[in-house]
Amino acid sequence: MESAQVIILGFSCAAPGPTRALVDSKRFHDQNRAVISPALERSLPLLRCPVTREPLTLLESEELAVMNRALAAGQWRHRDGSNVAEPLSLALGTADRRLVYRIEDEIIWLLADMAIVPAAEAAGSDLPPEKRVVRAFYDDFGWAKSEDGVFNDTKAFTEVGSQARGYRRKCNTRIGRWLSGGAVLLDVASGAIPHPEYLDYSNGYETRICMDFSVRALREARQKLGDKGLYVIGDITRLPLANGAVDAVISLHTIYHVPQPEQTAAVDELVRVTRPGGRVVIAYVWGYSWAMNTVFRVRGWLGWLRRMGRPSPVAAEAAAARDTGMPDLYFHPQNYDWFAREVAPRHDARLRVWSAVSTAFQNRFFVPGFAGRLILRLVLAFESLLPWLAGRVGQYPLFVINVKAGRAFCDEKDKSR
Repeated sequence: MESAQVIILGFSCAAPGPTRALVDSKRFHDQNRAVISPALERSLPLLRCPVTREPLTLLESEELAVMNRALAAGQWRHRDGSNVAEPLSLALGTADRRLVYRIEDEIIWLLADMAIVPAAEAAGSDLPPEKRVVRAFYDDFGWAKSEDGVFNDTKAFTEVGSQARGYRRKCNTRIGRWLSGGAVLLDVASGAIPHPEYLDYSNGYETRICMDFSVRALREARQKLGDKGLYVIGDITRLPLANGAVDAVISLHTIYHVPQPEQTAAVDELVRVTRPGGRVVIAYVWGYSWAMNTVFRVRGWLGWLRRMGRPSPVAAEAAAARDTGMPDLYFHPQNYDWFAREVAPRHDARLRVWSAVSTAFQNRFFVPGFAGRLILRLVLAFESLLPWLAGRVGQYPLFVINVKAGRAFCDEKDKSR
């Protein structure tokens, strides 16, 4: 078995150095076009090991066979210490083959914890508990569908009134206006692409990389995007991509689910993988919104506004449905001062608006009838005329970053610090 391990680690006794996997990758591609997606063929040069940031190449068939024998013997494990339950049919690895990543159902598992390593090097998980909570929420609950075919995440966090649904579509459409096309769009925490407007973000791009913690989400996304997409399980704070690999990045309602001390690093990573001249668009939520705080204070003071602002029966029904034992989800939104202190000066970020109003506001004030329509039009006018102010005092800002040349990042072979 010793000789088998030598092959797996990427060296040959007869000729020290990298195995044929690096030299003959074209031959391997030609022999395996039926199982390699077009998006993977296009994007393979962009992928990096999330642990070392080294380039990755496909394992050849003989390497896979040797690796599977070693897995069956218990000689290799996941980096977090867990067993590798299933044999590999397709995989990526570093040049020395000491870090190997599964590809299954066209989904690439590029999460550091899920790297397959020699058993002696399986040091245990370094994934913070907050991230484990988020991953469990979306795999077990968020991207599961209810009996009526709607994602639990959508039912839990998206308002259901007809005017609110129309307003949400307008908010989603704003994202696309910041996307100008190119070779690769990176969608970080893409989820299941739950809204029809989200599909339009792919327009003008050859490949859309959907990256998420949840394998359930990526399977749903694959059904919608097909060969247009590359589907990657990854961590926003350790993106498995080369510097300047993509033309644009979107990350919608994601970063406030990242542990608070890592949120600035998450923004840095999005900028790192974007080419100079590219753009990063982030939808965030403020922990404190001056506009929403003021509205609900006034609502408490004025009886007529309280009466008008009672939820519609549909909204009340939706609120009751949400209170049905939903599992925990980590959530730590920060305030404008964090953006002004740590994001704007580091990346020359502009503040714009995704939605000036909270979900609670939409459910209470975007009600059927003249008053609800009037309030909706006033909100839309405010967001259109003063988008920077709506982003500053409202609830959901957009961070728009135009990536400039000359930014310094760690060398590709450096480990993330």
